[in-house]
Amino acid sequence: MDARFFAAADGYVDDASDALQTSPVYVSTEVGGASALRDALLAQVGDDSIGVAVFSDNAALEAPGPEILTRLAETTEYDTIIVAVGDDLSAGSYVLDEGEAMQIANQAESGADSLEVALAETVQGVQAAAEPAPLVGGGDGGGGIVLGLVLGAAVLVAGAGAAIGAIRARRRRARGAGDGRLPDPIRRHVATLRSLAAEYAQVGARGNAGAAQTANDVARIAVNVEELFARLDRAGGGQRGIAAIEYDDKLRKLTAALDRDYLLDILTHPHLWDDPDERVREVRDAVVAVSDELVQNIKQVNARRGLHFQVSLDGLIGGRKELREWERAFERAAGERAAGDGEGPPPGASR
Repeated sequence: MDARFFAAADGYVDDASDALQTSPVYVSTEVGGASALRDALLAQVGDDSIGVAVFSDNAALEAPGPEILTRLAETTEYDTIIVAVGDDLSAGSYVLDEGEAMQIANQAESGADSLEVALAETVQGVQAAAEPAPLVGGGDGGGGIVLGLVLGAAVLVAGAGAAIGAIRARRRRARGAGDGRLPDPIRRHVATLRSLAAEYAQVGARGNAGAAQTANDVARIAVNVEELFARLDRAGGGQRGIAAIEYDDKLRKLTAALDRDYLLDILTHPHLWDDPDERVREVRDAVVAVSDELVQNIKQVNARRGLHFQVSLDGLIGGRKELREWERAFERAAGERAAGDGEGPPPGASR
């Protein structure tokens, strides 16, 4: 092969490694819709110690995906690394069982119809499988514990990542132990928002400006919901429960309107809906209103003032029959979960 091709391939891993020092997500500019995809993944990763690097097929000229994964694991401090080279996914983790992260990535890759969805499902799978318990072996964060990073046969042969002499110093998850966790209803809504942001980013990458903007806005809401509750935890007082009740209602209504069967479908198939422009405007206004109120609530917490909730989405839900039906289905499913610890979203809800 012409040496120019190898020269062009040099630097992909170094660029990603440098970027991952300051942000958990790197998306090469060669990837279509890079900015929207990065924002969606950032919202989905949140504060978890997960590094994601997304490359075009050209990066394979420098190294195959598993090798890139190994090199990033050696040069960054994330508990889990997820790498996409073109449509091929690889994943390795210091905190999951051996080979579990790779299995999650393989299942997502085989079951998803796009790279964006596969990445979102891989991140979600890793988050769901991660052990919530604190580290065992002493509280000083010192060495002595050896963790295996299983990245597939090629990496096993190389032995890369098989002996890490010290627990990674940066474990963002550890700082959220105990009271720092989101209330369960809010956590479910945030997970839904992250999943929707990834789907909107996928549509936006194909040139749909409305979907791309919505992806950014939804990702920002997910991040700010987590930020609000983190700051409420640190501030103490009795406002956390009030905020949980308020945002459970708001986010339930908002995710109903953002669902793939409503706004996302309207943006991609406007000719199949009555009054598509009006419907889009309604949801966009709701997204902006919730986003602005979240920022105001965070400022109120910072200033040690009482939270003020002025945004109501009752008009949005009340004005559209299909959204009222979604909310009733959600409430039925929520009641079933409360009675019998059931699982899964309501019919028609985002998964």
